[in-house]
Amino acid sequence: MGGLSNFIGRLLALLFLACVMAFPLATSALAGPSVDDDNDPMKFVIVRSSTPFCEPNCPEFIWARGAIETTTSSAFSKFLKKIGNRKLPIVVSSPGGSVEAAFKMGRMIRERKLEVGVGSVYLTDCPASWPDCEAQQKKTGVYSGVIADHGTYCNSACPLLLASGTRRFAGPTTYVGVHQITTTYTREKIRYREKYKIVKGKKRVIETKVVSRKKVGTYQTTKLSKSSSRAFLAYLKEMGIAKSYFDAAQGTPAKDMRQLFRNELLAMNLTTGDEPAVIFARAGRCDPPAPAANCVLREGYGGERPRVKPQPGSYPKPVVPEDGGMWFVVVRSSEAGCEPHCPEWISAEGDIDAEALPRLEATLKALGGRKLPLVLSSTGGDVETSMAIGKMIRKQRLDVAVGSTVFAGCKPRDKGCIPPTKSPEPLFGNAVSGGGGCTRDCMLVLAAGKTRVAGHGTLVGWHYTDTPSSSVVAPYLQEMGVSLAFDNITPIQLDYPDQARFMGTGLLTRTVAVDLFVDGAICGLSPIPANCRLASPGEFARKQ
Repeated sequence: MGGLSNFIGRLLALLFLACVMAFPLATSALAGPSVDDDNDPMKFVIVRSSTPFCEPNCPEFIWARGAIETTTSSAFSKFLKKIGNRKLPIVVSSPGGSVEAAFKMGRMIRERKLEVGVGSVYLTDCPASWPDCEAQQKKTGVYSGVIADHGTYCNSACPLLLASGTRRFAGPTTYVGVHQITTTYTREKIRYREKYKIVKGKKRVIETKVVSRKKVGTYQTTKLSKSSSRAFLAYLKEMGIAKSYFDAAQGTPAKDMRQLFRNELLAMNLTTGDEPAVIFARAGRCDPPAPAANCVLREGYGGERPRVKPQPGSYPKPVVPEDGGMWFVVVRSSEAGCEPHCPEWISAEGDIDAEALPRLEATLKALGGRKLPLVLSSTGGDVETSMAIGKMIRKQRLDVAVGSTVFAGCKPRDKGCIPPTKSPEPLFGNAVSGGGGCTRDCMLVLAAGKTRVAGHGTLVGWHYTDTPSSSVVAPYLQEMGVSLAFDNITPIQLDYPDQARFMGTGLLTRTVAVDLFVDGAICGLSPIPANCRLASPGEFARKQ
């Protein structure tokens, strides 16, 4: 006994927020940090900050990036269970998504008393292109990077996550946007088969089986039901956010996006201060006596500085042409209190002439297996030689920093500066970012470094009138994992947004200064950087 039911209409309501942005700068500014697109489902990873000199105790944080889907709250719950009771701040960048999922995630964040900031992450310590970088770090499960807030955004449902932090940050260069909630209703035609029996003259259904489902239409509305409005307002009250947030969102058409500016964010209590998300990994955050809760001591570190034996004092003879061609000189830091354990580097300054390559080869050969970073300053020169030098740098896996070496006593080309000696010694000095520059063909050398930095105040760029044809440099740039088009890039004094832009193309790997390689404090880190050398007792006593 059975029967076929008549047409039955069922309404399934799904709350969602549109993800369209009205701020094109934010979209383009995030092209580089990751292989994943921000419109992909949100993912969560723990990143250890590569803040200079923080090891062995560095800040760590959660990177949450992507769209908030209906299943995202479940994935977030599993992620939090996996990391246990660790109190790590969250750096979030998202176009929005499911409101209901955002409510659930926000309550998890508040329950754990976590901080939230709008920002993104640039992964560091990678040998080639950004996709390779993420894939390599994903395999090891250890992510290393720096927080960037310039051009990042948190739209639609994303501010509901920001609202849940115990402390909440959105820097002046981030974009926080809101608009109306859109409800989509989907009508389905469902055909099903019933089995029933007659008991005492009455029909009793004993089995119902769906035969088919077919969507027969949808419609959308931005008019919230009373229950949805109550749920939204209840969440805001729970998080301590002003009702003006709800009014601003519902007063903005779904097709548009309203940016909330600094004064509004503070007035709504959506942010608790003016600081950007980089505060979670700011230098000094892990310093004693009161390191922050997200500072994590490197695994295996015993708390004592490793013992280091004095190393052989073998230095190459400085290679300094008289005609202005690029010199290659090994320099040892003259920073006060540095000896006997100081950083060293190769100062590479001057025109990149045709003989620059054999000069660098001779210097590296004399150094043996020591890998010293290049502190580079040049207005370029020969394009073929620049690419040949770059390939040698990449093969040797050397670091490159744009900067100027300030020598103690005299510069390499000063008359009588380098006395003839059977046992060459390094020159002494310090290196600074300001005053250094890397323009024209020099950028090809910079692009080859294992780690590539150009700090605030350095001059970087390439006038379009000097640019060689793309057929010459394009294969080289592809080999180096750099996506930057060098044509029509007027040399500029770099600031933070410029550094972030160049990081997005792969030209730079960190937004830090040359201090990363030359600061006297780095030789007290663990592990000790490769360019630190412990001198024998009295070896450089006269230089101190």
